[in-house]
Amino acid sequence: MPEKHEKYMMEALKQARKAYNNNEVPIGAVVINEDGKIIGRGYNKMEATKCQTGHAEVVAIQKACKKINDWRLDKCWLYVTLEPCAMCFGLILLSRIEGVVFGAKSPLFGFGYENYKKNIKCDLTILEGIRENECIKLLQDFFKDIRKRRLKNEAKKGFF
Repeated sequence: MPEKHEKYMMEALKQARKAYNNNEVPIGAVVINEDGKIIGRGYNKMEATKCQTGHAEVVAIQKACKKINDWRLDKCWLYVTLEPCAMCFGLILLSRIEGVVFGAKSPLFGFGYENYKKNIKCDLTILEGIRENECIKLLQDFFKDIRKRRLKNEAKKGFF
C-alpha cells in the first residue's frame, strides 16, 4: 500500500512542477479510480484563470467527473501535494471521494483533518506526509524564486 501512495504522489508532484513552470503556486493533484487508473490531473491555475477556484484539487476533480461523466467519485482517491483548504475539502466531501493523501501540511490555509474528525460525520480516509519533503521543497523553491525576481525588478527600477 505505501508504495502505491508514493507512486501517485509522484504524479501529483509532476502536476505541481507544471504549476511552478507556469508561475503558479506549485500544488498538484491527481484523482485515481478504484482500479488505480488516474482519471483526473490538475495543478494550480489561479493566476491563469484569475479565479480563486483554480486550485489543483478543483481542476483534478472536474477532469475526473468529466472523464466518468458523473459528479460522484465513489471509490476514488485524491492525491495532492499540499493539505486541502476548506473550499477544496468541501468539494472532496461533496464529490464522495473515498480517501485523500496529501504531502505537506498547510499551516496557513489547510483545513486540518483534526477539524474534519471533530465536526464532519462521514467515512473519509486521510493520510498525510507522503513525499512531504519534496512537496515542501518545491514550495520553498518557488517562493524563494519569486523573492529573487522581485528584488531583481526593484533593483532595475532603482529602488536600491
